[in-house]
Amino acid sequence: MKFILSSKVLIPFLLFCSASVSAQELKCQLTVNAQRITGVDPSVFQTMQTALNDFINSKSWTTDQFVPEERIECSIFMNIVESSAQDVYNASITVQLSRPVFNSSYNSPMFNFIDKDCIITYAQNQPLDFNVNQYTSNLTSILGFYAYTLIGLDYETMAKGGGTKYFNMAEQVMNAVPTTASDSKGWKPFDSQRNRYWLINNLQANKYELFRQALYEYHYLGMDNFYDKPALARQNILNALDKLDKIARDNPNCILLTIFFQAKSDEVVNVFSGADMGEKAKALTLLRRADPSNATKYDKLVKN
Repeated sequence: MKFILSSKVLIPFLLFCSASVSAQELKCQLTVNAQRITGVDPSVFQTMQTALNDFINSKSWTTDQFVPEERIECSIFMNIVESSAQDVYNASITVQLSRPVFNSSYNSPMFNFIDKDCIITYAQNQPLDFNVNQYTSNLTSILGFYAYTLIGLDYETMAKGGGTKYFNMAEQVMNAVPTTASDSKGWKPFDSQRNRYWLINNLQANKYELFRQALYEYHYLGMDNFYDKPALARQNILNALDKLDKIARDNPNCILLTIFFQAKSDEVVNVFSGADMGEKAKALTLLRRADPSNATKYDKLVKN
């Protein structure tokens, strides 16, 4: 896999104090699409998009200090599909996360999740209040939940167990949502097998500890070594894939595997495109078992 060495070495999460540090952790591009909605002034959604971008990017989600180039790059695409009442909307939200690779200008995609069960209430110019332990609105709870989840995932790639604190905070946000609220869809285990509840449940479950170890081995020991030590990097990535394969054999419907490979399938093919045939064969065996839906894509490894 070819990475381009940038003129500025990126060191994500090597946090230090300087005159330019800030408390904001996220660099999120949030887009609101309401093309299907009629009878509502379009300026409402323009104002919503501006307000939500300011909310998620200006808030301090942790006590850590970040320089601008360390901010976590992510995107949220909010597709509003229906207006069910005045100021109440049904939406799906696509959340994506990427991570800079050390000694490279390449950003590695980490997370790609579609949340189909979002009921949000927004009146133009309303204040966007949020408290991790106190429910104020479903809209800010959803954004806060994903903010902590994304931070946790990124931290997890830099240190084993690094994301635990933020996964716990995402769970706190979830637990503060009243289960009887009319807009609480997506927070409960019986709403769906692939929703916010199961996402954070699986990230914290002991039986999926191998997934979090795999994140660390794939990114910190693998991708971050690719520029200087490509052979070592591929071996560490193989070790990570082996852990994901073990999860797949015991729990083939694990939501974490689906999310991982939705983000990574193209990248992992590129990673092993320059490997020897032995490594390609090992990677192919692991990938076909862990992610059978993309088997045709992985087969290209041994056909090239």
